[in-house]
This record gives sequence, structure tokens and C-alpha cells, in this order.
Amino acid sequence: MLHTLQLLAALSTSLLAQAPVPGVTLANTEQRTITSTAIGQQYDLLVSLPERYATSGKAYPVLYVLDGWHFPLMAFLQDNSRFSERMPPVIIVNISHGDDATRLRVRDFNPTRIEGQKGSGGGAAFLAFLEGDIIPLVERTYRTIPTDRAILGHSLGGLFALYAMVQRPALFQRIVAASPARLDNNREVLAAFDRLKASAAKIRLDISKGDEEPGTESLEAFVKVLEEAKVANVEMRYTIYPGQNHNSVRLASFPTGLYWVYRPSAGAR
Repeated sequence: MLHTLQLLAALSTSLLAQAPVPGVTLANTEQRTITSTAIGQQYDLLVSLPERYATSGKAYPVLYVLDGWHFPLMAFLQDNSRFSERMPPVIIVNISHGDDATRLRVRDFNPTRIEGQKGSGGGAAFLAFLEGDIIPLVERTYRTIPTDRAILGHSLGGLFALYAMVQRPALFQRIVAASPARLDNNREVLAAFDRLKASAAKIRLDISKGDEEPGTESLEAFVKVLEEAKVANVEMRYTIYPGQNHNSVRLASFPTGLYWVYRPSAGAR
């Protein structure tokens, strides 16, 4: 009898081990796929919607976030904003490269071809895809406010956010560039600076880095250029976070940067 019970217990344990375990689903999220024929690449759009999007009937600002691995953090910030009330409800669209993100972001986020960085220099093509395909898809699919777009990026993503700002000043009204990388090697960012100065588009720009990051002289130089140019249409904040390195700074700079660019103001902005 004891042997039979032991056999049944072992069989039960084996069946439980083989049973499928459901994954974790984030509330109010969707995933869509879009392909760029010009780049030859498929991308996932990981979308986090405001809690009452389905029933509110309202239109919302859209925040575009570079790098799919940031999606769980952004979905949490979306939910937390309901309680903190530090920023309005927004539609968050994370652009994901999938499993090969480390290599592909070098291609898509670098405007300039970098020696030793295979495939780099595809920033112009990715910006055209973002402007001509991703944004129109989002604005056809969801209730958006086309005059209130934001972009957030870290490292190479932060570089691309600044590149988008100088190349297409009217495309994004709010920009969070956390620890932007390779500014010294990307002449296209500074080369288009006059385009930003000539634009009438109103921009809120939050730039940041951690104080433990080495080799940020090019970032300091870029900030100085912006400050000395006194571009009337760009409202900029530059923050150095103590005790943070290139990667840890994201947990400090993402929420506070977003809270700053989305903060209410008395004017029309």
C-alpha cells in the first residue's frame, strides 16, 4: 500500500512539473508588429495604455521609448502615475528590436558611421521610419494628441533622441535624453544645430547623467553649446545624479525627467 501511494505521489509530482505555467501579463498593454522595408527589419511596438483608455473616449499624449527592455519599468511608471499624479496619463510606445537588440541599436541609433562599430550609421533611416511609419500607425490606431509627442532614450537611445530633436524639431515636444552616448563621434547632431535654432517649435528637453560615468566630456560640450546658444524655443534642464553610473542612472533619471517635461505650466505649452 505504501509503495502504491509513493508511486501515485511521484506520478502526481511529475504531471505537475509538466503542466504549462502561465506567463505574467501586464494590465492595459498590447503588442503590435511593424516592418521597415527600407531598413529590412521587423520591430515590436510594446504599448502601455492609460488605465481608463477603453472607456474614457479621450485623446492622450504619446511617449515613444527606445529599447524594448525598458517596457516593464515604463508600464510601472504608467500605473504609478495614477497615484503620484506627477505626470498626466499618456500612451507609451516602446520600440523593441527583439532578441538582437544590442547589435541592431548600434545600427539604428547612431546617425554617424563609427569606426569599429559594424553596421553603425543608420540613424537617418530609423528616424525616417519612426516619422513616416511608426508614428502614423500609432496615430491611426489610438486616440492621440498629435501636437503632444515625447521621446525618451538612454545611452545610444539618448543620442538618437537628441539627433531627432535637431533634425526634426517639430516632431517631439518633450525629450528625455538619459546619459546620451557617442556625441563626440556623431557630427550629424551638431551639424544640424542651426535647424533647431531656426525652428519655432517649442521643446522641453531633459538631459542627465550619473556622476560616476567616465568620458562624458562630449555631453558637457553639447550642453554648453545649448546653453550658450540660448535657443528661445528650447527649455532645457541638465541634471547630474550623485552616486549613479551609466546604467543605474535610469532608475533616477527616467521618472524625474518625465515629471519635469510633463509638468504643468501657466502658458500654452
